[in-house]
Amino acid sequence: MMKRIFLTIILLFSAALFADDGFSLYIKKDYSGAYNAFYSKFATNNNDPLYSYNLGVTSEALGRKGEALYFYLQALQNAPDFPEAKNNLGIVAKDLEISIPKALTTPVFAVDALLVIFFISLYAFAAILSILCFKSDWRLKIMLLPVFLVMCVSATLYYLNYNENLKENWAVAVKGEILRSGPDSSLKEIGKIKEGEIINVVSSSGSWYKVKGFQDNVEGWVELGSIRAVKRGTL
Repeated sequence: MMKRIFLTIILLFSAALFADDGFSLYIKKDYSGAYNAFYSKFATNNNDPLYSYNLGVTSEALGRKGEALYFYLQALQNAPDFPEAKNNLGIVAKDLEISIPKALTTPVFAVDALLVIFFISLYAFAAILSILCFKSDWRLKIMLLPVFLVMCVSATLYYLNYNENLKENWAVAVKGEILRSGPDSSLKEIGKIKEGEIINVVSSSGSWYKVKGFQDNVEGWVELGSIRAVKRGTL
């Protein structure tokens, strides 16, 4: 009995050890199998840019360019300097004639000029204040006001800009789809979104989403299966 259990454990371990992974399946040109293998890893950790990149390459091999564009874009959310993902994204976007908004190539928490100005003014304010603790000088007191104003204005503008970015819910149309006037397939056709198009999600109703095209600003309703939301990076 113990021998049988031991042999079963050995067989299970060997099967797991030599099982086909995404890379070996891709080399064998089993692209569907490779996609499923890569996606199982992506589903548990979609913050890893390598998983997204592998899915992008596999999606291209399957002829699903809209999905490939989504995965390359997703990879760049957490690794903005990923050269292969950036290069492949550019090629797919050019093939599909898609414009990529600048906001999607920069992580949400990226340091910008406003944040730099805020920290410089904060440092200057703290330095002047510390000097005043030991030396009372009216000129230093006058300097505090403009430095404080710069600090407040830069912090406010950065917050407003950051808040505005968070409100934008970006998505990619992984396939071409008809835009409806409302959340129902029987309603009037008012336009189309093409494969790979970048869109903003405006609102939702059940499995239907109201979206606005980035390039033409046309609004309409599509079903969830036609689009994939972009999870913004936080570097």
